[in-house]
Amino acid sequence: MSLSEKIKRIPVDKIQIGEFNVRKKKVKENLDELKKSIEREGLLQPIVVFPTDDKYELVIGQRRLLAVKELGWKEIPAIVLEPMSLAKAKIRSVIENIHRSELSFKDLCAAAEYLYDEYGGDPEAVAEALCISVDRAKNLLFKRLIPKPLREMVEIGKIKPKDAERATIAGWPDTEKIMKIAESLPKMTTDEKRRIVSLSKEKPEASAKELIEEAKKPPKEIELTILLPAKYKEPLEKASDDLGLDPEETGRIAIIDWLTTKGYV
Repeated sequence: MSLSEKIKRIPVDKIQIGEFNVRKKKVKENLDELKKSIEREGLLQPIVVFPTDDKYELVIGQRRLLAVKELGWKEIPAIVLEPMSLAKAKIRSVIENIHRSELSFKDLCAAAEYLYDEYGGDPEAVAEALCISVDRAKNLLFKRLIPKPLREMVEIGKIKPKDAERATIAGWPDTEKIMKIAESLPKMTTDEKRRIVSLSKEKPEASAKELIEEAKKPPKEIELTILLPAKYKEPLEKASDDLGLDPEETGRIAIIDWLTTKGYV
């Protein structure tokens, strides 16, 4: 904790959850368990706030705050930061939740899009701010990165939204490259479309033609059969709905993302 941060007990009714707080979904999920833990062990980790006028804006600890409110607490231990910008507060909230694996994909996308606007449309700046890879930042920003001509193709039904996203990720930031890939995707198989995105990350300097030709070659992939406990069926289906993918593709992305985030790739 820096010299500009200190822990103090502050009134619960003076804390407000600002618009930058990135966790929007499943905020009250398993809240009873958290309340029982706090009753038994106390609050092991203070929330994080910063002062604004005569109140405090919450940066980190939304579920902890809700839990102690329901327990009837009048005050709560909090790390009080110096006043900060909306962007900086959102960055701290995102990073905390990323490392605790508590954000939904939609919440992450919304936070990344906010920072994308804040930093003048620069995915690399978003990646640096959130301490994530540029590839992961692009995945979160795919809707904002789609060029206008490609959005128009989606609107008239010339290309599927998912193919527009794939083309954008594979060709970014070259609009001409994106459009050439987009024009080829409707004629490609699902596996070929998936490969072109993977290849674009391995060979970012490759032309659209080279990526398309390479994607159509026999795949260099391994095939895994993974058995999951039944309790993960519904969460996997919900995640697939959020992403607009089938469960198999969602599982594949989750494995690749985890291996990349943990530094194995």
